[in-house]
Amino acid sequence: MLDEDDIRVLTVCCPLRFQVTDGRPRIRHHKGGTHCSRCGPGWGVTSRCVRGRDTECAKCLPGTYSPHHSTQPCWICSRCGPGLYEAHPCTSKTDTVCDSCHRAAPDNPDYLRKCKTRGNFFLAPEDAEDTAEESVLINQSDRVFHFEERQEILEKDVEAAGFLDEPNDQNDFVDYESSKTMQRL
Repeated sequence: MLDEDDIRVLTVCCPLRFQVTDGRPRIRHHKGGTHCSRCGPGWGVTSRCVRGRDTECAKCLPGTYSPHHSTQPCWICSRCGPGLYEAHPCTSKTDTVCDSCHRAAPDNPDYLRKCKTRGNFFLAPEDAEDTAEESVLINQSDRVFHFEERQEILEKDVEAAGFLDEPNDQNDFVDYESSKTMQRL
């Protein structure tokens, strides 16, 4: 059983500091002797924390998301594979939720496009378990990407996922360099 001294020690050892900057809640954590901020849900790291400079964050681009406080860039949204439709689209804070064409959703436009028009082309739910595609940004996490290279990969992934009406439509993407000034922590 814990006495009062034990409770005080736990309170002193395990505090979390919350900080709000530009309306975004952030949690600070220790990394190599520094106090780094984590980007909140819907925000991804654009510049990692180093001594003398805190983590820089930007809103997740269309086709990307960040579900929790993190020190990572936004993740690429999953795409629904064959026999699946998009039950809930990806948002800046949540990944795409796919469902089987076996479950009718007559009010869902993606169901109508992918399932209803394809006749009896269905995968069994157990066959559709691992059909989501991943981006090179996720598959090669050891590699360091420069902003221009990362932006190009994101644009190709978003275009391939069908988030853009026209290929190479640059107006739908946020330019990290020009938006950094407005979103500095």
